[in-house]
Amino acid sequence: MIGFADIHSHFLYGVDDGPRTFEEMAAMLDMAYQSGIREIMATPHATPGIHPVKEDVIALHLNEARAYCQKKGYEMRLFSGAELLYTPAMERFIEDGLLPTLAGSETVLVEYSPDVTMKELDASVDHMERAGYTVILAHIERYDCLCKGKAAWQFKDRHRVQNQANGRTLVNLKGFFQTRMIKGWLQDELINYVASDAHNTEYRGFCMKEAYESLLKLCGESYAKRLVGIR
Repeated sequence: MIGFADIHSHFLYGVDDGPRTFEEMAAMLDMAYQSGIREIMATPHATPGIHPVKEDVIALHLNEARAYCQKKGYEMRLFSGAELLYTPAMERFIEDGLLPTLAGSETVLVEYSPDVTMKELDASVDHMERAGYTVILAHIERYDCLCKGKAAWQFKDRHRVQNQANGRTLVNLKGFFQTRMIKGWLQDELINYVASDAHNTEYRGFCMKEAYESLLKLCGESYAKRLVGIR
């Protein structure tokens, strides 16, 4: 079985709009392992300065998830992280070095409103980078300002930002313009990670295997492996 690394998923129960119960979390972990995921980042939604991060609950439920995997014999590594929704209230957390990061690193996974302006993107990412953070931009395909012309290329030229695309987008490319845009980004290796952004076992489940199969057709084996974390 191929081992994927999924850096963006919502499998912890009782912390956001992912699973509500331990049983639902267990079903998600079953699905993740069966689909070939061997490393997975728990990235519950967090809005620093607006809604307190449930650090104690996250730690407790992550330990429960690890214990479940051990009991089932799953050789799957689980890491703690967060998906941060950027708002101006986050600025003091940036300055104080208090942003929740991925697996204790200096890397943060950040999402924005789909109608975010390029000016706001530039200013906020620059702020985080100057504070010492490495920014991964969650589901880059959702931001209108980056989907026009060469905006995404120009944005990456200005920053050290890394880009994450959702696997389901690659599996279900919609229309001429989105297909051309994604193919262009892949051609120039503008995307750094493909992840599931899974929330449940139904309509927002893990799709890493399907995404990898699409990537093999879109950009070839070498780049596809890097995007899904195959070493």
